[in-house]
Amino acid sequence: MPSFATYNKINLPYNRIIIAACIGIAIGYFIFQSQRIKHQSENPKITGTICLIIDDYGFIFNDMVRDFIQLNPNITTAIIPGSPYAQKIGWFADSLDIESIIHMPMESYEEEKWNYVIDLNEKLNTVLVEDRVRRAFSEIPTALGMNNHQGSKATENLQLMKNLARTLKKMDKFFLDSFTNPESRGYLTMRRYGVPTQLRQVFLDHIEDPNLIKKNLDSLAILSHHMEIAVGIGHVKPLTLEVLREEIPRLEAAGYQFIRLSQAVR
Repeated sequence: MPSFATYNKINLPYNRIIIAACIGIAIGYFIFQSQRIKHQSENPKITGTICLIIDDYGFIFNDMVRDFIQLNPNITTAIIPGSPYAQKIGWFADSLDIESIIHMPMESYEEEKWNYVIDLNEKLNTVLVEDRVRRAFSEIPTALGMNNHQGSKATENLQLMKNLARTLKKMDKFFLDSFTNPESRGYLTMRRYGVPTQLRQVFLDHIEDPNLIKKNLDSLAILSHHMEIAVGIGHVKPLTLEVLREEIPRLEAAGYQFIRLSQAVR
């Protein structure tokens, strides 16, 4: 089990993240461009709509985590199943009417630093995929949907994504493709099977620098001018909390609205 110090050293694979980010922005732009005019005409005072998800809850439960969860009622909390505080954080978020989802570990091309209690990989058949997904939701019963933690290898496996889509459809859950791999089949497969879904456009804090986090948040805001909804992912890090505390009120004052993931999926 990782310590807090070790946990904060986790780095996303920059090359895949950069490529996936560019493709995610392009796909998102074309998917939602057709709805932009209708959205703006119905909401003339809204500058843009942003959906923000914070990943990697579960390994610590301290004041920083509590502050993060209470930061904004429309930010979605993504909890790693099988982590020491997963269930406790799920109930805490629910007690505050904060939306939570399963942040499901999935097989990656990069070497993992530890083994997760519950994960998805390409060796699992239909029955085992459903069993693990149900275990995750049983542990965090307040979760409304799922996104992938890592998963650069898992999400490009079409059969695995089909099995996951069938299970989520059966359970009436939604899915966010974190898009850690430009070859991901997650988003399109969920759409094909009728699972409400969304695609991440921007990672806020893959590099821990306050100026870069702010710049990435501004990029997300700019994307919301051209898309019905711009989707961003951050992580449970003190620096991210510090930036969001300052920037979310500024963006809201400028006319940007934040919505929950359950409101963003289509």
